[in-house]
Amino acid sequence: MTILFNILIGILAGGAVGYLGNKIKNSGSKMAEWLTIIVGIILGGLGAVSADQLINYGPTLLDSQFVPAIVGGLVLSFVGVSAGKKWFHLSA
Repeated sequence: MTILFNILIGILAGGAVGYLGNKIKNSGSKMAEWLTIIVGIILGGLGAVSADQLINYGPTLLDSQFVPAIVGGLVLSFVGVSAGKKWFHLSA
């Protein structure tokens, strides 16, 4: 249950980062826009799970430290989305 909750947190954080990445730096096409959001979601889930496993800090909810999960999802998805925008030219 803990991992599923962390993945849900990561999906929300990664989706938000992907959406904001598309609003800040416009995508070249609809496909690039969807790829940015998908990369944000996948990396957000991975970042949330890994941060919860590595860092024991903050209050718990459903046996999960949700503060590191939120931060891990935001940070890893931000790094992935910004790298995708810059290196793979997912922006106009």
